[in-house]
Amino acid sequence: MLTRAGLTRILSSAVLLLMLAPDVSAQQAVIVVRHAEKVDQTPDTALSATGRARAKALADLLRGAGVTHIVTSEYRRTRETAEPLATALGLTIETVPARDLPALVARLHALDPASIVVVVGHSNTIPPMLTVLGWPNQLDLQEGDYDNLFVLVPHPGQRASLVRLKYGRRSS
Repeated sequence: MLTRAGLTRILSSAVLLLMLAPDVSAQQAVIVVRHAEKVDQTPDTALSATGRARAKALADLLRGAGVTHIVTSEYRRTRETAEPLATALGLTIETVPARDLPALVARLHALDPASIVVVVGHSNTIPPMLTVLGWPNQLDLQEGDYDNLFVLVPHPGQRASLVRLKYGRRSS
């Protein structure tokens, strides 16, 4: 779990990346979700039964979306959220450390422009991630928010388009 200092470092990195690389993502779409519900509050916890059901719902929803890459953080709960989709599509999950927003941006930038990427993150990493990818609006995710799915479509040199959807069972 990120501390306030860790979040400050992420936000600082986000601002720096925005200043240095306004054209950070050339993907056709970046689909961003938070990991599904977890068993407990330990740092590298697994998904709960509800979380596993949500991960399956994500796979069912995105199976036909043309996803070409899946990126998660190093935490078990993000990998477990992505695994049903990766299995259904025959994709390998790529890992980028949760606290390393510049590495995530570099990875996305290195992909083919026709890529459709799913990124599984955390409630405190998704807002700065969307900012760096071109969505300038404020986003507030609460601890109990698990049902959000953000489809970000980059427009090089312009503000990205963002669609916020809900999937699976409604979060509290």
